[in-house]
Amino acid sequence: MSLRSTLGLMFTFGAAIMLSTVALAQKHPTRTKHAAPMAKISAAQAKQIALKRYHGRVVGKVALENEEGVWQYSVMVRSGKTLREVMVDAKTGKIDSVEVTTAAKERAEAKADKARANAHRSPKSPKKP
Repeated sequence: MSLRSTLGLMFTFGAAIMLSTVALAQKHPTRTKHAAPMAKISAAQAKQIALKRYHGRVVGKVALENEEGVWQYSVMVRSGKTLREVMVDAKTGKIDSVEVTTAAKERAEAKADKARANAHRSPKSPKKP
């Protein structure tokens, strides 16, 4: 078998794998690592849902997050001195969880999330002896 026919066969095989992966991702979006969010409510609606339950003001941006395979809006609501992170399900609009927190805890969590994401993106280079 010539080099040219081998490379052509490899290209064809690679293209077939890529197309089947794309088709699978479209058929089963939750099976991919970064599946497109299937949000049925908007960030503005999530904000109103959180404020209806916990009166106060929203701090920062309303973020759409994938928490263990579930798309949720994170809404930070300050009521007096209490800061709550209200997690609103992006499909149903129901409040999934509420956590009383502080600004310092949120910064530490964001820093840890960023470090975890960076660790997954770039492989560590081997140490030199």
